[in-house]
Amino acid sequence: MKKCLILLLMLLMCLSGCGTLSQSDEISIVLLHGWGTMEEDNQAMREIYSEFEKDNPDISLKMISMPSPENVTSKVKEMISVGKLPNLIYIGETGIDTLYSFMVTQGYVIDIMPYIEKDKEFQSMIAPETLMKWKTADGKLYTVTDVLNTGGYWYNKQIFENAKIQKTPENWKEFLECCKKIKQWAEQEKLDTVSMHLDYNTIECMMQSYIGDTDSDEKSISEALKLLNEIKDYADVEKNYTYRDRLRSFNVGHSAIYAGGIDSEQKINPKLKMEYAMFPDKNNKDVAMVSAYPGYFIGSSSDTKQKEACIGFLKYMLSEKVQTKIWKKTGQIPSNPNVNIADLSGQNDVIYEAYAKLKKADIIRELPGNDWDFEQREDFEANIFRYLSGDISEDEIVDSLKSK
Repeated sequence: MKKCLILLLMLLMCLSGCGTLSQSDEISIVLLHGWGTMEEDNQAMREIYSEFEKDNPDISLKMISMPSPENVTSKVKEMISVGKLPNLIYIGETGIDTLYSFMVTQGYVIDIMPYIEKDKEFQSMIAPETLMKWKTADGKLYTVTDVLNTGGYWYNKQIFENAKIQKTPENWKEFLECCKKIKQWAEQEKLDTVSMHLDYNTIECMMQSYIGDTDSDEKSISEALKLLNEIKDYADVEKNYTYRDRLRSFNVGHSAIYAGGIDSEQKINPKLKMEYAMFPDKNNKDVAMVSAYPGYFIGSSSDTKQKEACIGFLKYMLSEKVQTKIWKKTGQIPSNPNVNIADLSGQNDVIYEAYAKLKKADIIRELPGNDWDFEQREDFEANIFRYLSGDISEDEIVDSLKSK
């Protein structure tokens, strides 16, 4: 009888263990990302990351959440210095010319292409923009992104109407006239409203629309600089402004134009009457800026199982279910080419209308962060406000750009 009880207890213990994972069977991976603030899109991305574990109970995903991409760059450097590189890193635009090159050349991240080539499903999820920009000459791919970044501007329709602006500017002459009318209206009404804030990112976006990139001919660069100099008389030049400063100003009706991507809509005051538009090029054609920035990297110190788990995470982020959720909750454009955004219209008509305009643009260009040489960007940022304040000449800034 005693033997029977012992056998029965052993059987029950075996049965209770079935269907559960021991700690040694669980794979643990660490994700370092820059979605760490309490803004809605940041919270939504963290929630999406967390849901990966529900779909993959055998994988434990631990997050290191930083408040911005700049903080991610600093954190990666710190972790490399102590030999604790995360399994997954999401960097975005900030690390293009510094962190990306460093991690690739020093072998801190792995080539993802072998995993893509042997998995047709994974292959079909990769954005053509990612392959075009980040696939190396020898066929390697070190990064995959889950969203496409965009560039254009939102404008306050109510301010435009108050300033007697009848339609969206279609060329730079009309854009300049639009800024002039807003300033005149504000002065007449004794308001401190400005047409727009000219911080570095806004200026760079306008330059990219006009000339394409800094390799353009000197004549085109000179024309673009003269145009900026004219616009600045009817705008607010703010050297130290960040996108958050501009956004805050736009949200309270202090500025009429906010230069940024489609996804900015999620951070804009829902009570505002607004519409999306594109800056024109030098020939007055609409320019839509669309880029695949560096996205996720897999650390080379990961073991075989961790690397497979990281690939599983990338496939999860690129799955149509998650891509649709990213679009609905953050307004970011899904990178998976199989996701038809037209099918999602009605979820957020303002963003969808902006996206439809983007698709109809005459010209598609890269965002400056993906297109301009790092030294040229640094040089331009250092000199553009000196030029706008009259400290250096137009020829000096052109010569400086061309010497890089």
